[in-house]
Amino acid sequence: MSKRERNVNIDLTKCIAVLGVISVHFFLNNKFYEVPVQGERMYLMMAMRTAFMVCVPLFLITTGFLMSEKKLSLRYYKGIPHTLFIYLAASFCCMAVVHFKETPYTWHTAIQDLIDFTGAPYAWYVEMYIGLFLLIPFLNLIYRNLEGKRQKQILILTLFVLTSLTSLINTSSYFVPAYWLHTYPLLYYFIGCYLKEYPVQWKRKHVLLLFFGLWVALCAAFNIYRSGGGKYEWGMYADWYGFENVISASLLFAWLQSLSINRMPGILKKVLACVSRISLGIYLVSWIFDQKFYEILNTKVPVMTDRLFYYFVIVPAVFFCSFLTALLLDWIYRLLQITLSWAIRKIRIAREKKI
Repeated sequence: MSKRERNVNIDLTKCIAVLGVISVHFFLNNKFYEVPVQGERMYLMMAMRTAFMVCVPLFLITTGFLMSEKKLSLRYYKGIPHTLFIYLAASFCCMAVVHFKETPYTWHTAIQDLIDFTGAPYAWYVEMYIGLFLLIPFLNLIYRNLEGKRQKQILILTLFVLTSLTSLINTSSYFVPAYWLHTYPLLYYFIGCYLKEYPVQWKRKHVLLLFFGLWVALCAAFNIYRSGGGKYEWGMYADWYGFENVISASLLFAWLQSLSINRMPGILKKVLACVSRISLGIYLVSWIFDQKFYEILNTKVPVMTDRLFYYFVIVPAVFFCSFLTALLLDWIYRLLQITLSWAIRKIRIAREKKI
């Protein structure tokens, strides 16, 4: 989108998504899942976690929104090197931390961790995205060749039944087959395609935000009930493919796209665009700073529920440090691009002179 006017709403969506990722990891790293869900603070933390779980779905819906018009061509595949470079660079950073702080790497273990996407502990998303990227031109063929709005709704409904509805029906026991649960990236991708083609046209667009808030509150109450006073229950219904997150992410995305924010100050647009551009890098390298900051937090604040008050310290700190690191990796990539382009141009000039 560098040669076109940026979609500020999408930039804002990706910023919220990456903040959501770091916020979800706040609960992963502060031992939230090891404490019984009892008391007001735990209930509030449950509601926060439920709301922040829109992070990955927002990224996937955004992918569908942005890439719904991509077609199969050699040029299309030139879009993956940046993702691969950021993954490799972030992995090297994470692996360096492990090498010097925990267990030294050998060449064999280093290569193995890069291949199986564990070099950067949060890189499961990259492994999933590469497969989605390869499928996108074909997914677009499917979507474009459907006849009208109704058939596209049936496509999304079918994927919803195979993934999210299954997670609801199988809440207490295994009632229906769940083989297709992990096709949820396709569901989110097609939701993004659909919301681009058929944006929400409600005059009272802020009702969407109200629906989002009410839905999150309802899901949080359900999650508290399912935990039954014990530790957090890792139910399918609250996973990335769970019905909770499909509905909440779709509502939030639709609301964000309905906002009229093009008149915001130019400097703020640039900040949003910058964070949006390097959001994957922020996501991946945040693991490094999670290790440092939560080690301090968990040592200094022994009672888990007391750590809630440090959310507004830890999450911004992790985000800021991750932002600077990801920005550096992005600059390195751009420098390599410029250097490679210069070298290719020089080679071409030299060949032309010989001719």
